[in-house]
Formats: sequence, C-alpha cells, structure tokens
Amino acid sequence: MLVDYADILTRLERGLGRSYAESPAILNVPGASAALKLDPYYYLALRPLFFELLGKWAAVPPTRVEETLIRTGNLVLGPGKTRYPRPLAVFEESTGTRLQLTADFVPAACIDRAVVLYGGSPGPLPVSGLRLAAAQREALDAFFAETTPLASLCFGEPARA
Repeated sequence: MLVDYADILTRLERGLGRSYAESPAILNVPGASAALKLDPYYYLALRPLFFELLGKWAAVPPTRVEETLIRTGNLVLGPGKTRYPRPLAVFEESTGTRLQLTADFVPAACIDRAVVLYGGSPGPLPVSGLRLAAAQREALDAFFAETTPLASLCFGEPARA
C-alpha cells in the first residue's frame, strides 16, 4: 500500500492549526509549548512531545508523524540523514532559566503555514524568547551544513544574576 504523505502532511497542518486556534500557548511560549520559533527559518520541536501531540491532533500515529515530516522535508536532518544526537542547552531570554532539551528542528514554513491557514493567525509567528547556548554553535553549524544554518539571533548566553 502506498502512503500519501502529502495528504498526511495536510492533516498534520490542519490539526496543528486548529489546536493553535484553541490554545495558542502550544507554540512559542518558553516553558509551556511543544515547539518554539528560534529564528525566521526554524522551530525547535520537543522530542517526543511535539510528535505525540501532532499525532493526537491529526489522528495519526506519532511514528507516522515523524516519517511524514522526514519524507516531506519538514524535519531537519543533518549529515548522514540523522537527527541531532545530543540534548540542546537552551535558556529563556527574559528569565535566564537554563534547560537541556531533546529536540528536533522543523522548518518554520511548515508550522507557520499551519497557524496561518488553519489557526487564524494573521501571519507567521514571531521568534520566541528561547535561545540556544552559544557553546554548541559549532556543533549545530556542522549539523546544518547541508541546509540553511541557524541565524545568529538563536544563540546567546543567559544574563548573570
């Protein structure tokens, strides 16, 4: 049986957009959201939470969610077609709260399309207040070597108290 990934992607976007319309905090709120916009090109999607919720909202098994995003180019894979292998050191810009997160990168166009088409957003979401610790920039640059790199605004160091 052939899998119609385009149809599944539409269902995923519809489910995400409708869930966003009901509860905007599912995106872009540090400490509360399943995915946060890092720069104009990428969201950081918590793994496995984002895929589990997306599957629930679209009535698609989480493994099929991941497979669909990979096969449609909506999950960033590094050299060797692998996911980022280590937890990411992140911090919330306004509070300086630091965390280690296991996550994937999703092109912003995918999530922004969902919130605009199906979630009632007047345009793409703004960049969130979540930042990546600058010390991992070299490793992330290597991961993004075959695609558009993360913008400089993604990186920083939390303010010292």
